[in-house]
Amino acid sequence: MTSLAWLMVPLAMIGIVRVCVVLVAADLYDLSLRRSRPSPYAPAVWVVIPAYNEELCVARAVQSVLDSCYPGVSVIVVDDGSTDGTLAALQRFGSRVHVVSQPNQGKAAAINTGMHLVGDGLVMVLDADSTLSRSAISRMVAHFADPLVLAAAANVKIAAPHGVMGWVQRLEYAVVHRLKQGYTVFNCEYVIGGVGSMFRTSIVRACGYFDTDTMTEDIDFSMKILSVRGNFDWRIIFAADAIAYTQAVPSLRGLLRQRFRWKLGRLQAFYKHRSLFFGTSCSRLLSWVHLPYTAAGEVLVLFEPLFVYVVVSATFHTGWFTGVLLLCAVYTGVAFFTIIGDLTEPWRAKAPLLALAPLAYPLLMVIVFVDFVAVLRSMLTVLRGYRPVGRWEHVERTLTSVPG
Repeated sequence: MTSLAWLMVPLAMIGIVRVCVVLVAADLYDLSLRRSRPSPYAPAVWVVIPAYNEELCVARAVQSVLDSCYPGVSVIVVDDGSTDGTLAALQRFGSRVHVVSQPNQGKAAAINTGMHLVGDGLVMVLDADSTLSRSAISRMVAHFADPLVLAAAANVKIAAPHGVMGWVQRLEYAVVHRLKQGYTVFNCEYVIGGVGSMFRTSIVRACGYFDTDTMTEDIDFSMKILSVRGNFDWRIIFAADAIAYTQAVPSLRGLLRQRFRWKLGRLQAFYKHRSLFFGTSCSRLLSWVHLPYTAAGEVLVLFEPLFVYVVVSATFHTGWFTGVLLLCAVYTGVAFFTIIGDLTEPWRAKAPLLALAPLAYPLLMVIVFVDFVAVLRSMLTVLRGYRPVGRWEHVERTLTSVPG
C-alpha cells in the first residue's frame, strides 16, 4: 500500500498544478473581458430549439429568447414527434416562432432540421429545458466579431438549486466553467455544450451538420469542427459572459442516468475523432496534452475508490490526519478562488457558494462517485458490444421531467 500511495502522490500533484495553471489563465480571460469594446458586428441570428415532450418547459425557453435584447432574433422550434402538449404550448407565440413538426428521429436529427432552415449568420442551439439571460445572445455575438471564432459555448448555471443534489451541481458547474475560461486562453477547448451553444452557419454546413451516431451530439460536433478545420487558424471558445440557465437533476438516480449518457457519449466521440489525439491538425497543447489528459482522467476515475481507501486507511493506521485535511484544503481553495474570481456572479449569488466552499471536498465527491459509476457502466456497455446512437434521454429534473 505504501508503494501505491507514493504512486498516487505525483498524480495528485500533477492535477493540482494543472488546476492552478488553468485558474491563473482564467484570470487572464477576465482581463480580456474587461478590456473588450462594443462592436458594430450585428449578423442575423437564429435560435434552434429541439423539443420532445416538453409541454411544461418549452414555452419558458422560447420566451427567454424572445425577451433577448438582441434585435431580430429568429426562433425555430423543432417538435420531434412529441406525444404530449408541446405543440399546444407553442401556439400562444403565433407567427413569432417558426414551429416544425417531424416524426421522432432523435435530438441530433431535430437540430439538423432546424439548421436547414437558417440563412447566413449565426445559429444558437438551446435545449428546451433551459433559458437564456436577456443579454446572452448579444454577448455571444460580440465574441464572433473575431473572425477566427467558429463556435462558442455559453456559461451555463444551475437555476434555483434546491437540496443537497442541487447545490452539488451548482458548485460543480461553477468550478468546471471557471476552468473552461482557462482552456479558452490556451485555445484548447474541445466541447461546445448543447445549452446556448452558438456557431457560424457556414461551419455547420462545412461540417455536414450534426451526426446522429453518438449519444452526445454536442461533443461529437465540437470535435468534428476541430477535425475539419483544426485550431491553428480557427478557434472554438467559452463565452463566460453569455449566461444560460438549466435545472439541476434532483435525485442521485437521475444524475447517474444523465452522466452515463455524457460519459458514454464522450467516449464515443473520443474514439470517433481519435485522429485528434497526438495528431497534427491541432495544436500540440490540445492534441498532445489536453485531450490525452482528459481521456486518461476518464480511466483514472475508476481508481478513485482505491485512492480514497489508501488515504483513509493510511490516516487511521498512522493517526496522521494532515493528508485528509490537505485534500479538503485544496478543494476548498479551488472552490473559493473560483467563486471569488467569477465576474458573472453577483455577490448575493456568491454568498451561499462561499459558505459551501469549506465543504467542497465531500460535496464534489458526490460527483466523483457519479462519474465512477457512469464510466464503469459506459465501459461495460462498450464491452458488451452495444452501440447506442443519438436519441432523447429524459431524466428527472427539479421542475419537471426533461431531456438530460
